[in-house]
Amino acid sequence: MTPCPFISGLPFPSARRHPCPPRLWLALAIALLCPPLQADEASGVAEANSQSTAPAEMPWLSGGIGDEALREMRKVAGNYNVHVLFSNVQGAYLAGIPFRVTRADGRDVHAGISNGPLLYLKLAPGNYRFAAEIDGTWQNRRLQAGSVRSPVKLSFVAKGG
Repeated sequence: MTPCPFISGLPFPSARRHPCPPRLWLALAIALLCPPLQADEASGVAEANSQSTAPAEMPWLSGGIGDEALREMRKVAGNYNVHVLFSNVQGAYLAGIPFRVTRADGRDVHAGISNGPLLYLKLAPGNYRFAAEIDGTWQNRRLQAGSVRSPVKLSFVAKGG
């Protein structure tokens, strides 16, 4: 057996075979099929935060999972007059929280699921009820939406561990 010309120390079984061992080809194939981590993280940030579509009655933005997505959310916080945070009693962030916004007269404004611990809403000035389902129970808060200069801040905390 002669040594492999590309990887020193590995035996090369036959002169008729390709000069690289099969495990080198396998490693090369895996490396070519896997995208670099940085590229995947960069494209994931846009997907981590989600927002309402343009003609929505109530513009909203949710997300904040990961440091970069959290920074992006905080950059635009000043455009929204209601800021909601979802966490557990230890302070860990929660995601995938169903929520509902209704007017004071009971008419529905919007219902959805927050993709991350932060949810920003732009409500017309007035009185609303905001509800979030955490640990299988709906928690309700009344709020009076006003200007984006003085946003209403709500916090919903999971009672369980």
